[in-house]
Amino acid sequence: MSSIDNLFGDVDSKTESSVNDIFKQKSNALDTVSIKSKLRTILPSIKKKRKDVEDDTKQIATESKEPEQKKPKKQADGEGEDDLEGKYFSKMLGEDDDDDNKVTKDDDEDDEKPVRSESAKKIDMKEDELEKAERTVFIGNVTNEVITSKDKFKLFKKLFSTNPNPSPENESDNEESTKEDDKDLFAIESIRFRSISFKEALPRKVAFAQQKFHESREAVNAYIVYKNKKSVRPILKKLNGTIFEKRHLRVDSVIHPTPHDKKRSIFVGNLDFEEDEESLWQHFKNCGEIEYVRIIRDSITNMGKGFAYVQFYELQSVNKALLLNDKPMVSVNSTATKKKNRKLRVTRCKNMRKERGNNNNNRNDNKKFDKLNESQKTKMGRAGRVLGKADKATLGKQLTIEGLRASKGDKVSHLKRKKQRSKTGRVTKRSIAFKKKAQEDKK
Repeated sequence: MSSIDNLFGDVDSKTESSVNDIFKQKSNALDTVSIKSKLRTILPSIKKKRKDVEDDTKQIATESKEPEQKKPKKQADGEGEDDLEGKYFSKMLGEDDDDDNKVTKDDDEDDEKPVRSESAKKIDMKEDELEKAERTVFIGNVTNEVITSKDKFKLFKKLFSTNPNPSPENESDNEESTKEDDKDLFAIESIRFRSISFKEALPRKVAFAQQKFHESREAVNAYIVYKNKKSVRPILKKLNGTIFEKRHLRVDSVIHPTPHDKKRSIFVGNLDFEEDEESLWQHFKNCGEIEYVRIIRDSITNMGKGFAYVQFYELQSVNKALLLNDKPMVSVNSTATKKKNRKLRVTRCKNMRKERGNNNNNRNDNKKFDKLNESQKTKMGRAGRVLGKADKATLGKQLTIEGLRASKGDKVSHLKRKKQRSKTGRVTKRSIAFKKKAQEDKK
């Protein structure tokens, strides 16, 4: 017998099985539900203690005002991690701290999202159009035969593409080189004809292609664009007032037009609506050298409004021109010669005071100028004076570098939706009846 048997007596097999059953019952009693319930009660207290410790460390750091320390590098084997217990308990519960993970994911997504930078914007000052205007020359009182005849067009182009100040024969050693330089300097980029009046109410492009010009309007205006802006000044000095095809040409700059001087100008009234500029050149040529003649015309029909301005180079010429008041003028125009010669009303030019009204357009223009600097204001003023209606409409608007983008409220005039034909209308019924009749006739 063993010592155990001496102390406790014989251990029966039944007692062994009962002991084993007791330990098995204890292990089964430790159920997962009871463990999770205990962990749920412990976790809040652990987290609360952690927050208290963190708050105490932050207060100490702010009071001491010590410089911020660099973030410690990640250590291998999980060293330096503070919340190991919390992570372990959360894994046991199967929660894995969903709230904390969501916050970190959102932060990462914000960092990964590309920052949308606003497209760089600029104010449209029409700088390209102004640069083109510096190279453009206006020619008035041009015969309309330049449009209809190729020979006249070549002569007209040759007149404005050659050097008006040729060098003397004694000084010209290299004539070929000077001619080549003149070709480059006075090279023409484009020629446009404007202020054309037509005899039929057709679209302007159609009437121009069919050459249906008005019989009483024998003169038109032209715009010549040079490749080099240095060629504009010598052209203006020499070719203004020259005679081309029995007409005095008015040559002027687009960007810097000749200023109107009322002391050297006269007002001419009682003109025929079909009158021509050449008639005024011939009527006032004995009074002195004329700088320009301008008949005020309608913007739609391009016919005269019955009055004009004549500007001389000298003041004394105005007094001589005033003596021709109430004198009949012989017209050069072929249609006007059939009529009686009209007596002109010649007076000095006067400044008419314009009434200043509180228009909304002026207020909007002032708002545009408020946010601009001095150089931009000068460009805006020059563009508003020089450019046409289409360019003025988009002047001062904000443009992106990629190009013009439509904004809310912009009126798009060139994109008009076509109105669909009604299915029960009179036109559709007539077209259906016509097709049926055509089919019956074929049969």
